[in-house]
Amino acid sequence: MRVALDGQPLLTPLAGVGHYTRQLIHALARVDPSHHYYVVAPRPLRALTRRRVPLVEFPEPNVEPIILGWWATMRARVERRLGRTPELRRGLAPPAEVFHATNYIFPFRLGTARTVLTIYDLTLLLFPEWHPADRLAVMGRALAPSATRADRIVTPSAFTRNDLLKLLPVEPERVVVIPGGIDPIFTPQREADVATRLAPLGLRAGDYLLFLGTIEPRKNLARLLHAVELAGPDIGPLVLAGGRGWNNAAIRDAIARLAREGRVRDLGYVADDLRRPLLAGARAFVYPSLYEGFGLPPLEAIACGTPVLTSNVSALPEVMGDAALYVDPHDVSELAGCLTRIWHDDALRADLRARGLARARQFSWDRTARLTIDVYRGLLE
Repeated sequence: MRVALDGQPLLTPLAGVGHYTRQLIHALARVDPSHHYYVVAPRPLRALTRRRVPLVEFPEPNVEPIILGWWATMRARVERRLGRTPELRRGLAPPAEVFHATNYIFPFRLGTARTVLTIYDLTLLLFPEWHPADRLAVMGRALAPSATRADRIVTPSAFTRNDLLKLLPVEPERVVVIPGGIDPIFTPQREADVATRLAPLGLRAGDYLLFLGTIEPRKNLARLLHAVELAGPDIGPLVLAGGRGWNNAAIRDAIARLAREGRVRDLGYVADDLRRPLLAGARAFVYPSLYEGFGLPPLEAIACGTPVLTSNVSALPEVMGDAALYVDPHDVSELAGCLTRIWHDDALRADLRARGLARARQFSWDRTARLTIDVYRGLLE
């Protein structure tokens, strides 16, 4: 079987969809090496040569990166701006039998290949104010047509599937729930190893709260920062690790002010090899997002043995089960109280750690890949 996957999300630095796509491809290549996978990526304007394209590397021999040329990239970009789906005319030999677009829309058409589309959430339709204008111009307009033409749609949670069926004219039998997994590198770490990695950052294990994610409106950081202030100087600091995001000028101002007071540390985007010690060393992981279609960072946190405080909305309760302390993300006072509780209550943290480690064992990328391959096979049969 020959499968093409959209490599756009794999252009570094990675966001959530990029981490999902990378882990899925690694697992697909690993669980059944008899299949061949094309990873088709556009050529960014800043990449002058093929070698400089900032694409995630895949050492697996059955994964073949395909970097589109300048003309194909620019033509596709113009056609998408005009509301059309460009056709990929050459580059895959032999042709792919299945095309899996992992980022909400089909960025191009691929001959007669059967089509699979991953949709993580419906925020493009429900909360367009949470997205940059250029994303809405392309993805917001193409989401419904892509869902209509997909042979199968994959969602990471039943919550997202329910939203999808409510908002788009999609038959239920075309939508399959396949949860994401947890990379095996996210496990409890030796204290000495964590201390060594945190020391250059001026952090000590167990002495900070951690938020990991892009600085964007739906992550609810304005309320989280306010809650940190209300909780007082006895907790924290709150460490922020994530890309700069968008529409966050007021959040940035609050971060800068609290950083001057020693209440917040802003690390910016962190490399993959630093995420694990940051998660393992946190006293608690805090993720009061307003809406998630799945929620990978809190899963990675519990796999490291770190207690999690997260929102009681969207897909987060479905994913985290009994392994988290839940809060109404709109209630700043409640959030401040939960921050104080999870910081000071040793018994609560020990209980959440045990529940979290048990919950994390239910998620693996190999299982995700096997279920995804079942979808591919079902289409071809």
